Amino acid sequence: MILPSVTLLFENKFLTEGRTRRQLVTTCHSEFNQAEIAFECRCIPVRFAYLGVPGFVLKGEPVWLDCGYDLEGNELYSVKWYKDNVEFYRYLPSDNPSAQMYKLEGVFLDLDRSNATHALLYKSEMQTEGMYGCEVSTEMPQFRTIKAEKELYVYVIPEGDPAIFGVMNRYPIGSAVNVTCVFGPSKPEAELTWYINGDKAPDAYVRQMQPEIYQNDLETSKSRLFFVVDPSHLRHGTLSLQCTAAVSLIHSKSSIELIVNDGSSGAEFLHVPHVPPGLEGPSITGSVSRYYVGDTVDVNCSSARSLEPAQLQWFVNDNEVKPEFLSQYSSTIYPDGLSSTKLGLRFRVQEDHFRSEEMRLKCTATLAKIIKITTVETISVGPHRTSGFHVSASSASGWKNLESASLECMAILTSFLTLYLS
Repeated sequence: MILPSVTLLFENKFLTEGRTRRQLVTTCHSEFNQAEIAFECRCIPVRFAYLGVPGFVLKGEPVWLDCGYDLEGNELYSVKWYKDNVEFYRYLPSDNPSAQMYKLEGVFLDLDRSNATHALLYKSEMQTEGMYGCEVSTEMPQFRTIKAEKELYVYVIPEGDPAIFGVMNRYPIGSAVNVTCVFGPSKPEAELTWYINGDKAPDAYVRQMQPEIYQNDLETSKSRLFFVVDPSHLRHGTLSLQCTAAVSLIHSKSSIELIVNDGSSGAEFLHVPHVPPGLEGPSITGSVSRYYVGDTVDVNCSSARSLEPAQLQWFVNDNEVKPEFLSQYSSTIYPDGLSSTKLGLRFRVQEDHFRSEEMRLKCTATLAKIIKITTVETISVGPHRTSGFHVSASSASGWKNLESASLECMAILTSFLTLYLS
């Protein structure tokens, strides 16, 4: 059975300045109730109100870490902050000075602006990325400790726009367009999309190239567009080529896992959520209590309501499910502006789906802000490709002059940045 690593509850009696320390794990009852686990721990006189760790920051930005807690009338003993389970800041009201810091790679703490509820990182680097946890302890006679943690991602968006290389001065009908779009380096890798006169380019025209990979997971994305110009490509005598770079900045992931035992055992399934503190995770509907080899699994995963649509993924035994077993549904938009997405999963149970007599179905909901950066090339196009063969010298000379005038290329490069914020 897997429990979420959101909150750790302890009962502590410890040795500090002459006091004896003894640590016992508090006994708490847990219930599995469909898509959530409810902890009934009446013995804990301190609780989290919220954990303010941003899902992501752009490299160089400061980071505010916020630990909101309710002492339930008890006295505060300490607040400690961790990165990847290594302590970098503590606040003890009884000490002088109350605040102390410990050097840790990637953590740039502003000690003067940090206190019992907040810790400020005055800048961020790639090494700042990691799991941040806040631990709160109360004073005697209770000596209770709670801890919550959340992942922080650090992303890089280049200052420049996508660059289109290989654009010719002119494209007569019948000529080949062979251009390349380059964007980066960025983290994560950008998804490049081509458009011709505002319409998405056919897949047959596009070839995604291998990205250039650098240190710290930075990548430069490349995509090639190749096609032969025909009259259908023209809009008022011009050809517009557009390359859009989309970068998804993931700021939250939550999952729910359905653990199914082999039907022969008669055991029922368990729903196990993996949800960051302060968030509501996805839910699974349509499952039955037992599955046998040959049965059909037909379930749906729905995301919690959110400002931006969640991206859903299905996994069977930690392997992502292929598209042919998935059913896409339209997003549900609620009156308050929030939305929810749904993704179906349908497959026939095979014997190899059961590993150690159990099958694990997991749905993951990802929330991300998407940054799109676009470059457009608009080019005048001639009616025909010339062969260079003409009847007489005079007519040939006249045609060349006409060609030079009518096929003069006008290239307009416009760039704009569209930032989708939820």
